[in-house]
Amino acid sequence: MASIKARLNEYNMNDLKRMARTLSVSNYSKFKKDELIDGIIEQQKNPESATFAYQYIDEPSFNSWKDASENGARDYYNLEEIFGLYIMGFAFEDPEHEDQFYITDTVKDRFAEVDTKENHENRVAVQRKLNLIRSALHLYGIVGYDQLIHLYKKYYSMDLTIDEITEFLDKSPYDVTLNSENQEIVIDDMNEEQYKMVRSMQGERPYYEPEFAKFIKFADPNYIDESENHQALKDWIADNVDGTAHEQQEVYIALLQQIMQGASREEIIKYLASLGAENDAADQQAFFDNIAGIVNHTRHFKYRGFKESELKTRTVVKEFKVGRNDPCPCGSGKKYKKCCGA
Repeated sequence: MASIKARLNEYNMNDLKRMARTLSVSNYSKFKKDELIDGIIEQQKNPESATFAYQYIDEPSFNSWKDASENGARDYYNLEEIFGLYIMGFAFEDPEHEDQFYITDTVKDRFAEVDTKENHENRVAVQRKLNLIRSALHLYGIVGYDQLIHLYKKYYSMDLTIDEITEFLDKSPYDVTLNSENQEIVIDDMNEEQYKMVRSMQGERPYYEPEFAKFIKFADPNYIDESENHQALKDWIADNVDGTAHEQQEVYIALLQQIMQGASREEIIKYLASLGAENDAADQQAFFDNIAGIVNHTRHFKYRGFKESELKTRTVVKEFKVGRNDPCPCGSGKKYKKCCGA
């Protein structure tokens, strides 16, 4: 495989500068591309960079890194398995195999050096703070600074200032838009047009704030708060679309994306036909009635995490509460009463 320098040369300047900022490359904003790459490679050799990655990368990336260190790196990973390592330049895409990524030997060997008790404790603290922000962004899309302060107080009993929160986010390798003018943070893949539409519809609505065990599940970008209608769609796909369980799951996600993006009935029928799944008029009507139920029972940015059904009834389903002796949902490995429930 090509050298790290050759791989970094494939990145554009914006990605290299983001990586350089994450790795604390001095004066990176003044560097040309070759200088940026050299600075990044030098910082990757710095033990502090590996420590930073250990504490900040997401859980799937952490587990992949740990497994590579203990059992040897696999030939390839998908992006979800190494995303945190990838955005720090510790993992790369193979240009000959699209969507296949690998961890370099240099990075693989660094894990054992930084896998200490102190770093593990620091990682737990960092991930708790990151997961609250991830959950808020995945639920609301746009989150006011005051709401972030409130959430840290409500769920973690932490009294943080907005300066402390924004400083923490600035240090994070993950892209979060800080809108200081409007005193809010914005999920990274929301464009200007979407922002204006969502913010206009949010107005001054209250935020959806479930019990902690429910709230923290939204830290996982793949988590879906599924209703009976969602399950019915899964069942329909299993009965009508040929393929493996993984392929059927991909169809399920693709349909949900189309539904929430407002695809027309004709567009969805065309997509289903491309999969070889065609129904008569009666079956189609039942299918689209169920889609209407999905729309009604899906959490929306525009409703600040609420479902349409909850707005209409003005009731919220009672969520599961964590027992004092249950494992803490934040993932620390401690009992809830000795962690977030303290």
